[in-house]
Amino acid sequence: MNIILLSGGSGTRLWPMSNERRSKQFLPLFPDASGKRFSMLQRTWEQLRRCGLDQNTVISTSVDQQALIREQIGGEAALVLEPERRDTFPAISLSLAYLRSVRHISEDEMVLVLPVDSQANPDFYEALLQLPQIVQKHGMNLALMAVRPDCPSSEYGYMIPETGAVDGSSYAVIRRFCEKPAKALAEEYIRQGALWNCGIFCFRAGYLLGLLRELGFSRDYEQLREQYRELQAKSFDYAVVERERHIGAYVYQGPWKDMGTWKALAEETVKPRLGPGLIYGNGKEVNIFNELNIPVIALGVSNVVIAASEDGILVTDTAGSSQLKLALAEYAREHPAQDPFVRVIDQSEFVDGTRTLTRKVHVPRGMSRTIGFVPEQGGAVRSIVCTWLHGKAEWVINGQRLEAAGTHTFHNGEQADLLAEEPSDYIEIITIDGRIGG
Repeated sequence: MNIILLSGGSGTRLWPMSNERRSKQFLPLFPDASGKRFSMLQRTWEQLRRCGLDQNTVISTSVDQQALIREQIGGEAALVLEPERRDTFPAISLSLAYLRSVRHISEDEMVLVLPVDSQANPDFYEALLQLPQIVQKHGMNLALMAVRPDCPSSEYGYMIPETGAVDGSSYAVIRRFCEKPAKALAEEYIRQGALWNCGIFCFRAGYLLGLLRELGFSRDYEQLREQYRELQAKSFDYAVVERERHIGAYVYQGPWKDMGTWKALAEETVKPRLGPGLIYGNGKEVNIFNELNIPVIALGVSNVVIAASEDGILVTDTAGSSQLKLALAEYAREHPAQDPFVRVIDQSEFVDGTRTLTRKVHVPRGMSRTIGFVPEQGGAVRSIVCTWLHGKAEWVINGQRLEAAGTHTFHNGEQADLLAEEPSDYIEIITIDGRIGG
């Protein structure tokens, strides 16, 4: 069995600790017995390794995340890099083309797609081996992993089985799907025997390769990379699963949880506080996740998650954390000019009227950024000092290419482009007369 591990999301559901540069699967939030913290990616990879499945696994990810993956699990995993983010259907299709063109799998071989952000016991990963048997034994085009709900949660998708298909056995024929229903509807689905959808899919390689052929796309890895932006930016669920009529599911009997919300993370955290802070008073079910060097104190509150990083501060009722994505979208509408790759560190004003703006700037791999004296800064810019932190890039100044390293100062009237060969970071100090725009 070949495995595609999906690890390319943008990670807004655990904002402010996850963002465009650091998705939730890389956050070191889970302590082991020694107190050392590890990430979702590290935990999932270790589970696959223990089951002997790591050698047959490729990781689907974005070009900006490959350095973090190598840092966390080493260089043993094969990476399939998306040219751009286009949801899970394009990502899975490209990974399958890689398996066909590079690893030369046959169309009869089984492929399993696994998200990186699940929490389950080790036997859950052993149960994955049941999915190919469902495809082969029952003649299904798709086999999915299902879990019996223990509450009417609105945070999960549901699979509705055929009448009488779920009778305590470990196999079900799936009739239809419902994505994150309201609580009352979830209760009704559970009465009908509905199952939680784990987002895990198994199929013969030829099944999806045939679909790509029908859609007019190449099955060759390099050619599909060239066609990548033409692939419809849809999830695999919408593009494939919900259109298929021959679907079976293996019903896992143990605990399972999608770790995509602060509520889920708080329930699994051994220590209620990470980082400087204090939980004081009679409050219950309080969690603090703090990456700042200043303390966070929770006084007399209950059922609250507080998360703080350089990107922002979140205070949420535990049950309401699933609404974070909607809140961030609303904030983006109110602040459309903000650059997600720039973080303001300091703004200072001196007695002679001089002002400085200090910012940390991230440039994703393959992208460029112009350094210059732009009018929205307000007033007259005297200089821009760029101090290199990390990555590999080049300055292009008056047509000349210079390695980005050390410190470079740009004076009034100069302009340059930074071309990032790898994900890169630098500190930018702008010295300016007059008011600094945000």
